[in-house]
Amino acid sequence: MGPVQDQYLLSYHMSQKLCVRSMASLETIGPLMAGMKSRADVAGLACEALNRMFQKEQTELVAQALRVELVPYLLKLLEGIGLETLENPSATKAQIVKALKSMTRSLQYGEQVNEILARSSVWSAFKDQKHDLFISESQTAGYLTGPGVAGYLTAGTGSTVLSSVPPPVDNDSGDQS
Repeated sequence: MGPVQDQYLLSYHMSQKLCVRSMASLETIGPLMAGMKSRADVAGLACEALNRMFQKEQTELVAQALRVELVPYLLKLLEGIGLETLENPSATKAQIVKALKSMTRSLQYGEQVNEILARSSVWSAFKDQKHDLFISESQTAGYLTGPGVAGYLTAGTGSTVLSSVPPPVDNDSGDQS
């Protein structure tokens, strides 16, 4: 990248941070959560917005989330309750996990978030998994939780199975001494 692109990216990053800081100075999380509850079809977009906001590490946003009980609500969504109408619930679950993990990094409120998460059985099934593959709608993405799957990532419908046995040694390589 050249200096113009670098300057643009820096400017863009700073404007995002300024935007999130401005949202943190207002009551943002409660109205966003109310919108998610009344319009389940936009929950995916709202969860992506939450993830991006919490990644900017604004303490006041985490405080708002705790006040309006966003963490238990997101955990309910993580169970799949309220995501039935979404086209890609796996991506939404991945956004939720990333948002919750970002909230735990809050120096002031992270411990409170961790205490809520520690009491959740659904969180224990998701917290240690990588979810980046589930955010894009590529063919390589798998699925999060299906019927009978306790929150574990499961592969898509791939037909390639790798053997656990090494290939045989080929002694007829023509390299004889």
